[in-house]
Amino acid sequence: MKQKRGLITVIMVIIILLALLTAYNIFRYPAMFRRLPDRSLGEAETEQLKDEIAAKEGKRVLAAYFSYSGTTRRAAEALSSQTGADLYEIAPKEAYSNVYMQSNMEIRRNSRPELAGTVENMEDYDIVFVGYPVWFHATPAPVNTFLESYDLAGKLVVPFCTSGGSDISETMPTFLQSCEGLAVYGENRISSTGEIEGWLEELDLNL
Repeated sequence: MKQKRGLITVIMVIIILLALLTAYNIFRYPAMFRRLPDRSLGEAETEQLKDEIAAKEGKRVLAAYFSYSGTTRRAAEALSSQTGADLYEIAPKEAYSNVYMQSNMEIRRNSRPELAGTVENMEDYDIVFVGYPVWFHATPAPVNTFLESYDLAGKLVVPFCTSGGSDISETMPTFLQSCEGLAVYGENRISSTGEIEGWLEELDLNL
């Protein structure tokens, strides 16, 4: 009888630990447990558009970025200095008061926070770089708002993230859900601004 009770106790402890582990993972990876659609263009169509834009004279480039600590801002500025891209900061209309909790909740709810400003001449750009930090292995929600606020069809959308450890592939499901019909190309993680020159060469966009 005592052995049976002991076994039941062990099983209950295991169940509780598994429940706590699941709750922790849901909090830490708020987008992992959702099936997110990839609405972007296929590889062949994207490559065709990339070649057309690369061959274009006088192409215009925008480097849009969301930055909380300043790391992504510095990467976008370095990118701008090497390509001549115009800079645009993606900023929420209401600043975060508790960035850890608020950003996690936004990603969990798949929210679209209102942004502080707009790009007035988006139709003029051929290439739009979109930079952001990796938050909870996902794209920060203001970036999704940005992507869904403009008609980016016919442009090349080039994502980059700044992270010391997480790879950009972890964020692509949350990024691509906002890219219906868009050509998304050459995504890359930037861990230091010294990597930008080599990445631009790999993109082969004649910038």
